[in-house]
Amino acid sequence: MDARSSGVNGAAILGFGHLGRPLAEALYQQGCAVAALKRRLTSDDICLPIALEAADLNAPEVWTQPFWAEHWAGKATWFCLLPPSAVADYADVIGRWLALAERFQVAHIVYGSSIGVYGGAVRDCDENTPPQPDTESARKVLAAEQLMWTSAVPNVSLLRLGGLYAAERHPLYSLLRRPSARAPHAPANMLHRDRAVAALLAAAGHPSGRLIRNVVETPHPSRLDFYRREAVKLGVAVPEFDLDDHSGGKKVYSLWAAADECSSWPEAT
Repeated sequence: MDARSSGVNGAAILGFGHLGRPLAEALYQQGCAVAALKRRLTSDDICLPIALEAADLNAPEVWTQPFWAEHWAGKATWFCLLPPSAVADYADVIGRWLALAERFQVAHIVYGSSIGVYGGAVRDCDENTPPQPDTESARKVLAAEQLMWTSAVPNVSLLRLGGLYAAERHPLYSLLRRPSARAPHAPANMLHRDRAVAALLAAAGHPSGRLIRNVVETPHPSRLDFYRREAVKLGVAVPEFDLDDHSGGKKVYSLWAAADECSSWPEAT
């Protein structure tokens, strides 16, 4: 997906972390002007060719800082990749951010949401499946989705992403710290970070009113098979699983076969 050919001439990113940074790099490499915001700058950020600011979103005065007008106004597409754990009051932060988007007449909001909104019950989930969040974080994500959905921004794309993984930040490492991992036979609803970036770019280039997409790799391996495969690729030990644990879990699909290819996305009705 080329940002210029898709009409993404300017983009701003809230949440410049594991997913936000590679997204910003991809947008810049495609000729898109990029602004972004993170909690604090590091030495790796100094020479990045984007308008990167550091601010504490918990501070009320952040919303009147000049960088919003200087660098975010005029960017037609705004991404939200901020997790609930990053701030004290997620709904308040998202609400204030959306108010700025409406004030600056932003054309398109793209939210990196989570399949966690479907909860953990054993069932098949597609975009028509009612959310049943069963954690506080997932409830906050669903509330943020609803704020965006009812905002005055003309185009809102909610991408419910599977569990993210990449070589340098992989959930496998947390499993290796446990004596025994649960649910080896449950489906793995995973998504490589590169595919997540591709899906975000595709969504940005295809504003379609109100849109929800699940973005998960298929077919679904079992958790045991997924982590065994990844351990071999990374050259680390295979995590120990409780093989007698036959508990299941949800299996998330998209009604559109290639959710990271905008050519497969019909126009919203």
